[in-house]
Amino acid sequence: MTAIRLLFADADPAFRVYARYTLERLGFDVTATSDGAELMARFAPNSYDVVLVSLAIPFLDGLQVLRAIKQSSPTTPVIVLCDEECSSLAEQSKQEGAFAYFTKPLHDFIPLSNALREAYAHSQTVRATATTVSIPFAQTLAGLIQTAHTSTLNESLLMCLTLAAQLVHAPYGLMTVSEGDAFKVVSTVGMTHLEAARHDWLVRLGHEVSARVLATQTTQIEQLSDELAGHYLVALALQTSEIYGALILYPHSPPDSTQLAQLQLLAMHGALIIELARLREENLRLGSTDPVTGVLKPEVFLELADREFRRSWRYQQPITVIIVDIDDLSLINQQYGYSFGNRVLQMTAQTCTNTIRSIDLIGRYSGDALAILLLMTEGRGAQTVAERLRMGINALRLTNEVGTVQITASLGVCSYPRSGCTSIFDLLTLAQEAQYAAHVRGANQIVYC
Repeated sequence: MTAIRLLFADADPAFRVYARYTLERLGFDVTATSDGAELMARFAPNSYDVVLVSLAIPFLDGLQVLRAIKQSSPTTPVIVLCDEECSSLAEQSKQEGAFAYFTKPLHDFIPLSNALREAYAHSQTVRATATTVSIPFAQTLAGLIQTAHTSTLNESLLMCLTLAAQLVHAPYGLMTVSEGDAFKVVSTVGMTHLEAARHDWLVRLGHEVSARVLATQTTQIEQLSDELAGHYLVALALQTSEIYGALILYPHSPPDSTQLAQLQLLAMHGALIIELARLREENLRLGSTDPVTGVLKPEVFLELADREFRRSWRYQQPITVIIVDIDDLSLINQQYGYSFGNRVLQMTAQTCTNTIRSIDLIGRYSGDALAILLLMTEGRGAQTVAERLRMGINALRLTNEVGTVQITASLGVCSYPRSGCTSIFDLLTLAQEAQYAAHVRGANQIVYC
């Protein structure tokens, strides 16, 4: 019997390796990835039998992956993995088409194995009617994702749009991205100059269509008249957690079912290409790490944390901020010198990094403080992490020519959603106030707000 082809994504490298090993021993053919971008770069209908995805993965989270797969390949079953504190999101995934969900940590893989086989068997009863996408085309999409890591944003956009136009033999096409309340034209085909295209009647129509496809989340296909007589309008949403826009083409005939499935995949990959290219350019522009601690610089942390806050607001996902302030660091600097104080900062930052998950964010927040953003975490999960951080820092002992110095920290913890909190800056301010209250109580304390 041919092994079931499983495409799997999880951000935790230890769990990913263990899960892949266990599932392969149970007879599955497993392709493991670490994030949503890599998973979607590999995915194509009929290339994999079942998708297994954790909710807490970077770039595209588990819910976004589920939605994208259900849009492009409704017959491909998706099973979701979640942490204990994310059960509400897991229930939401069932409502949006997930075959089943399982809570981590998994101590017994047999129930998951049974569910994977049931999902595969169920999909076979309807797969015969599913629209197929050619393997060469799927490979082209994967190539576009890889190229986005080495190409400029404009080059990536043009490659994506050109491929879409070629698929349906469209003489004109354009790509828009939201900019405030309007839409900005970011790439065109069949138009000599981008600036001239902004005022062309194709573009004026494109603004209205962009708003419509994003509002309805449906592909728009209609026959046009007047100046565009003899053309059809085909418009698809470009959307990830940060990208909103549309892929708009004007072919002479409507796409058939295979072409439409290909365009839907291309629109999904196109939005991802834009986001990856933007992230790469932002990282190059900002320079990501603080030279003393090795964690994110304050401005980089704030920019990424703001993005994750808006993602959490949009998808109603919890997040938690923890401010970690080293007790009496200024006194340590006075007594032992700034070089020793920097060692204290480095060891504290390393302890925090080793305590949190790889998907969480940690950055320098002020002279003495670090800021941590725990994704998809609140309540007991946040308390558990905060206590581990406190204990780990409290266990630090650094020696110098005078003797041994014990390190402690005061921690402030604040979770979202909460009343009156409308931005990452509100959440950080509340966590900082809680941290100050912990400091007032004395060293080695945690205050939750």
